[in-house]
Amino acid sequence: MKSDNNTIEFGETEKRLQLLYQITSQPKKDLNDQLDNALELTTKLLGMEIGIISSISNESATYTIRNFFPEDSGLSVGQTFDLGNTYCSITLESDDVVAINHMKESAYERHPCYNTFSLEAYIGIPIIINRELYGTINFSSPNPKKGGFVPSDFTLMKLLSEWVAATIKRARIVKALKEKNERLELISRNSADLICLHNMDGVYTFISPSVENILGYTYQELLGKNHADLIHEEDLEMLMEDPRKELEENGIITNSRYRIRNKQGEYIWFESSVSTVKDLDGKPIGLQSISRDVTARKNLELMFEKAQEMANVGGWEFDLTTGKISWTDEVYRIHDKEIGSEIVLEEGMDHFPGEGRDKLSMAINKATMNHEKYDLVLPFISEKKVFKWVRAIGEPHIVDGNVVRLSGTFQDISKQVNYEKRIIAQNEELLRLTETRDKLYSIIAHDLKGAFFGINGLIELLIDELKESNSKDKIEKSIKTLSLVHLSSNNAYELLENLLDWIRVQNGEISIEREEVDIAQLLSYSFSIFETSAAKKRVTVNLEPSDVHIMADANMLSTVFRNLISNAIKYSEKDGEINVNINESGHSVTISIKDSGIGMTPEIKDQLFDKENRPQRRGTLSEKGTGLGLLLCKDLVEAHNGTITVISEEYKGSEFIVSLPKS
Repeated sequence: MKSDNNTIEFGETEKRLQLLYQITSQPKKDLNDQLDNALELTTKLLGMEIGIISSISNESATYTIRNFFPEDSGLSVGQTFDLGNTYCSITLESDDVVAINHMKESAYERHPCYNTFSLEAYIGIPIIINRELYGTINFSSPNPKKGGFVPSDFTLMKLLSEWVAATIKRARIVKALKEKNERLELISRNSADLICLHNMDGVYTFISPSVENILGYTYQELLGKNHADLIHEEDLEMLMEDPRKELEENGIITNSRYRIRNKQGEYIWFESSVSTVKDLDGKPIGLQSISRDVTARKNLELMFEKAQEMANVGGWEFDLTTGKISWTDEVYRIHDKEIGSEIVLEEGMDHFPGEGRDKLSMAINKATMNHEKYDLVLPFISEKKVFKWVRAIGEPHIVDGNVVRLSGTFQDISKQVNYEKRIIAQNEELLRLTETRDKLYSIIAHDLKGAFFGINGLIELLIDELKESNSKDKIEKSIKTLSLVHLSSNNAYELLENLLDWIRVQNGEISIEREEVDIAQLLSYSFSIFETSAAKKRVTVNLEPSDVHIMADANMLSTVFRNLISNAIKYSEKDGEINVNINESGHSVTISIKDSGIGMTPEIKDQLFDKENRPQRRGTLSEKGTGLGLLLCKDLVEAHNGTITVISEEYKGSEFIVSLPKS
């Protein structure tokens, strides 16, 4: 079930990643249209009915609608509400994503917004621009959220809030560029961004002072240089196609992302808006651009995607230049450390005990010195002293032949490692038991075979000697007796051979050879082997006539019947009785062998087929019993897709019932 839940969550996450891609890939639309489209797409994906982007005034405690969906919702742009009468008051108190699946069953069932609009489901998050509250983006429905909001909905809302904030800010910038083309005003209003003027070929004619903080260059170092010389060659090819055509057709480019080289030689991610500067006659005379360093956001997006692809694996990054370490939330959770708390490299290494720390240190050194990637499985002890197994993957990022940072993934694989260890231990135990069993059977087979060869040789010798005796009656009687002994010995040897065949079946060395078997004839033959034993106790054997035939291995069934008949005689009192019945029903045949002997206690009965605790009882004449015979019977019957059951009560005899398919 857990595996199914992981698969469903992965599918929901993939839908939200696709939605984010679709939302952030609309460069040809007006920015306001992009916001409307984002509301529509997200409202539908979340299964809500209303989506709103609002602005909020803390001074007047009012909530104003900026964008909304759908058009027929009864809302309008600029419509104002008291902040306390909207669910956004809850969102602002939380300062994070707030999701309520069923308002009526929540702690906010008495909220003024619920009393007025009866909206059951809600999810919202603040929009922060330049570290200040702008408003909220929220989605609601008069119906409860079926199945509830999933974890990836929270991530979607956070990323969507950042995109909305960036888009609104870009909208402000674009509007400012269109209304005013004054250099000082642009610099003062957008000092956190890089603002540049270029000639029509892209050569810098003006650069805002913020360039030194963003790219490391001074104003003088870039003046007269072409912007294209700093752009990554792969991205430059992309910028020369669609964005250039858009600039020529519309006079503006928005939401354009590419990599640009800083003074240290490292590429960072830029997001730029570019517009054409025209003279009084409307003739293009240059370009103006507003750019922002979005490297952190891009890296988070990449780490987020990798983490989702690898089933919620955490991501990390270590900047060798600054010494700064960044973790995703999952890495904090694996460490049992408060999310967002300070990360110290040496303290992090202390979580790896003994050789684990040495292995990781060596891998990091090889990554920085030899530019080698690493993939390690290591023991790990969390902040809460919980022992875990983790998989640590890292790779170096190289600029001008030097490693400037390391990044990778971090995964808790404790369950997988424990499962693997358990399987290995079980396989080793199984191998040990198999080897012990095979050794035991080999010893038994070897010793018994040698004994039988000796017995048969002596019997043959005695027969030859008696043939030369002068007493005819004595000779005939002795020969008959010894012939029976010889027959019994041969049958016992045959039984031993069958046992060895069964062992080979268990090991997969031979297969069952099916043939047409006459059940009554096979039972009669088996009883003939024990005529002497039955006569000694004066046990009467009643075999019901039958003409039932089945497809089976005759040798194996003979072994089964001999063991059951031997036991029936062994545990019968003198003048006892054994009844054998053969019943045919549909596609199966049952053989019942019932004696009137000493029976069994419930404890003995429960242990009959237990390999570890098999009962070893002596017969009524102290005949020895090992309990191995019934184990052999069970396996041989089950090899025929059959069953063997027992009905027994102490002092009232036992009945063994073998059920076999006809074919």
